[in-house]
Amino acid sequence: MENRQKLLIASFLTLVAAGVGFATRGAAGPAWAEMGITQAQFGGIMGAGFVGFGVVILVGGFIVELLGYKPVLLLSVALHIVSAVMLYLAPGMYDGWVEDTSVSAEDATSKVISLLTASVFIFSICNGLYEGVINPLVGQLYPENQTHYLNILHAGWPGGMVIGGLLAACFQNKDAWISEIPWEIALSSYSLVLILILLMTLKEEFPPTVTSKSNASVALLFSCFASVPFLVLVVIHGLIGYMELGVDSWQTRLMEGLVENSVVVLIYTSILMFILRFCAGPIVHKINPIGLLLASSVIAIAGLFWLSMDTTSVIVIFAAATLYSLGKAFLWPTMLAVAGERYPESGAVAMSTLGAAGMLTVGLGATTMIGAQQSEEMYKHLNETAPAVASEYVTGQNSFLGYAF
Repeated sequence: MENRQKLLIASFLTLVAAGVGFATRGAAGPAWAEMGITQAQFGGIMGAGFVGFGVVILVGGFIVELLGYKPVLLLSVALHIVSAVMLYLAPGMYDGWVEDTSVSAEDATSKVISLLTASVFIFSICNGLYEGVINPLVGQLYPENQTHYLNILHAGWPGGMVIGGLLAACFQNKDAWISEIPWEIALSSYSLVLILILLMTLKEEFPPTVTSKSNASVALLFSCFASVPFLVLVVIHGLIGYMELGVDSWQTRLMEGLVENSVVVLIYTSILMFILRFCAGPIVHKINPIGLLLASSVIAIAGLFWLSMDTTSVIVIFAAATLYSLGKAFLWPTMLAVAGERYPESGAVAMSTLGAAGMLTVGLGATTMIGAQQSEEMYKHLNETAPAVASEYVTGQNSFLGYAF
C-alpha cells in the first residue's frame, strides 16, 4: 500500500503512548504512598496494567479479524483517553474522600486504589487492542521482512519509556531534575500522543485483514493451536513477559537508594532497546530469527542474574543493565515475527495469543510477586534493625504465594 509507512508510524505511536504511560506510572510510587498505598498494593495496581492486556489480546486477534484494523484502532484510542481522564481526576477525588468525615482514611485509600486500578485496567485493554491491530497489520504491510519491521514497530515501546522516563525524572517526585509537578499531569501526558494518532489515521485507508481477504474459515484461523511447536512458543513467550515487563515494572522502585534518581536506569535501558530494535534486520540476515532468539536468551539471563546481585556500585548496576538490555531487546518482537511467518493462515490470532501469554504472566504473577518479595525483604531488614518498629507494619496476611505484606 502507498500509505504503509504512515500506518507503520501510527502503529509505532500507539506503543509510544503505552510506553509513556508505563514509565510515568512506574515512577508514581512515592506520590501514591502519600495516599496510603503500600508496595504490594502498588504492585497490584501495576499488575492490572497487564491482566487486562492479556485477556483482551487473547480475543483481540479474533475481534480484529471480525471488525477490521481501523475500527478497533480508533476504539482503542478513545478508551485510552478515558483512562487518562480517570488518572487526572484521581487525586482530587481522594482529597474529597479524605475530607468527608464519614469516610475513614483506610476507605479513602481503598477507593483511590480501586479508581487507579480501573484506570490502569482500561489502559491495558487499549494496549491489548493495539497489539491485536498493529502486529498483524505491520506483518501484512511488510511481508518481505517481518522480523525487521516488527522490531522497528516495537522500538516504539522503549521509545515511549524514554520519553516517559524523562518526564518522570524531570517532573515527578521530590528528586525531580527540574521541578515537581502534580503526578496526575505527568501520568496523563500520553494523551497528547493519542491526539496525534487520531489525526494521522482518521482519513487513512487500512488493508483488509489476512483472513477476510482470503475468506478463510474460523477453523483455519485457529489452526495454530493444533501445532505443538506453537504451544511451546506460547509458554516461552509467557516467560519472556515475566522476565522483561515484570522486571521493568519494578525497575524504578527497586533502584531507589542505589541511584540518585532511579528513573535514570529505566531511561538508559530503554534507549539501548530503542536503538537495538532498529538493528534487527542486518542481524537476522546473518543468524536467522531462531538464532537471534537463542543468543538473546543467553545474554538476557546473564544480565538479569548480574542485575539481581547485591551491590551499591553505580558502575556495576549500569553494566548489568546494559547486558540485560542487549539480551531482552529482540525477544518480544522476534517471537511475534516467528509466529507470523510460520502460521500466516492464523492471521492476527497467532500473534495475539503470544502477546496474551506474556501479559497474563506478568499481570497475574510477576508484578505482584516482585512487590510482595520487596515488602517481605523490607520487613526482614527492619525486623533485624528495629524490631519494635517492624511489629507495627505486620498485617498477619499473606500477600502472594506465601510472601507476607
